[in-house]
Amino acid sequence: MKIPFLKMHGLGNDFIIFDNIKDPIIHDSKFINKISNRRLGIGCDQVMIIENTNTPDIFKVKMYNSDGSETGACGNGTRCVADYLMKKNDIGSLTIKSVTNDMLCTKIDNSVTVNMGVPKFNWNEIPLSKEQDSQNVKLDEFEAFCLSIGNPHAVIFMNNLEELENLNINSIGPRLEKHSIFPEFANIEFVSILEDKSLRIRVWERGAGMTSACGSGACASLIAASVLNKSAKENKIVLDGGDLFIKWLDNGSVTLSGDTEIVFEGFIGE
Repeated sequence: MKIPFLKMHGLGNDFIIFDNIKDPIIHDSKFINKISNRRLGIGCDQVMIIENTNTPDIFKVKMYNSDGSETGACGNGTRCVADYLMKKNDIGSLTIKSVTNDMLCTKIDNSVTVNMGVPKFNWNEIPLSKEQDSQNVKLDEFEAFCLSIGNPHAVIFMNNLEELENLNINSIGPRLEKHSIFPEFANIEFVSILEDKSLRIRVWERGAGMTSACGSGACASLIAASVLNKSAKENKIVLDGGDLFIKWLDNGSVTLSGDTEIVFEGFIGE
C-alpha cells in the first residue's frame, strides 16, 4: 500500500506528516523508525500523524521521535502541521491535541505561532526520579534547570559563547538524555546569553539526537532564563537552523513563533 506523506521543516528541524484523518495507517515503532532513517527511509527528526476529531478546527496529532518513541510535545512539528492544516482548510487558527495538552495555533504572514501551554516545575511532574530542587539538578559535570513543557527538559547555562560552540554535544547529549534522574529521559539544552541579551542554544533531543532547532527546547530555555533573571519573558532564541521567538505570557502559558516550509510531497510503501 502506498501512503501519501508531506515533508516539512521549521529551521531545519524536519518532519514527516501523514494526513491520516480518513484512512488510518499502521504506525508502530518499527515503521516510524524505518521511515525516519535518512539512509533507508525518507528521513526526519519526528513523525506527525494527524487523526480525526470530527471538529472543523480541532485536530488530534500523534507525535513520534525518529527512534519510534511517542512524545507529548513538538513545537516546530506542531507549527508545521498547523500551517499545512490552515492552508488546506482555509482557516486562520486551530487547536492541535497531543497526548499531553491542547495547543492553539495561529498564523500572521509567514510566521506560525503555537501556544505550548503552561510549564511544570514540580519534580514529579517533569518527571525526575526523586524529589529535589528542579532548578538545580546535578547532571554529572553540569548543573541543570529542569522543567516540563509537554515533555521533560534540562536547561544548562554555559559560561560563555565560546564554551557553548566548542561543546561536543554528540558525545555529551546521549549520556545526559538517559541520565538516571530522568525516568522518561529528557531533552537537553545548552544555553549562552548573547551580547544583545538574546539566547543562543544548542539542543540534544530525546529520541532524535542533535537537531538544528527544537521548539519546546527554545521554550524551556526562555522559561529557565527568565526564572533565573537571565532573560526577559519575551526573547529571540538563536539556534543552529535560525531564530525562534518565545513569549511567556501573563496567563502562564508560553508561545512559540517562527517560519515553516514545505520540502516535498510523496508516497511511501508501508
